Amino acid sequence: MNMFMDKEKLERFIRLLQKVCKQPSQTFDLGLIVKEPKSKVDSKDIFEEIKNKVDSERIIYDKLATDEDTIEKIIGLFEKDKWIFLEIRKDISSPLLNQLKHLANYNALQLLDYQGKDLSEIKMPKSSRVIIFAERDFIENNITYPHFYQLFGPTLSLSVE
Repeated sequence: MNMFMDKEKLERFIRLLQKVCKQPSQTFDLGLIVKEPKSKVDSKDIFEEIKNKVDSERIIYDKLATDEDTIEKIIGLFEKDKWIFLEIRKDISSPLLNQLKHLANYNALQLLDYQGKDLSEIKMPKSSRVIIFAERDFIENNITYPHFYQLFGPTLSLSVE
């Protein structure tokens, strides 16, 4: 791993996400890692560092990924009790955005017409978390949802180091 960032900040961020679950009256927050414009940090390096700390998988949401495939991957990783590192590289369209909002508020995905059921709710396992990774410029210029930052609990900003 490059010495691109403060490992202590990343460890503190992960601990914060882990602790959120221990508050019975609160929901499990989603975490956000924001890469600042001048940062040389690579998302792959950050993911590898997270993977060294918690059992996690990486999902890349870009022009090749559909919302449905991305949601299916999230469900599959929930079934395996894994943390999810979701890298956002395109504007989040309604199906995925709605699921992230529902996840942030209720710790569950809510799916219509899923596996033969009219309405299915898939709970986030207590041991799982979702970390969203995106570049600041991308969030500011490409994400059309105006309340994007409000979906997240702990946020880690990666600047030049």
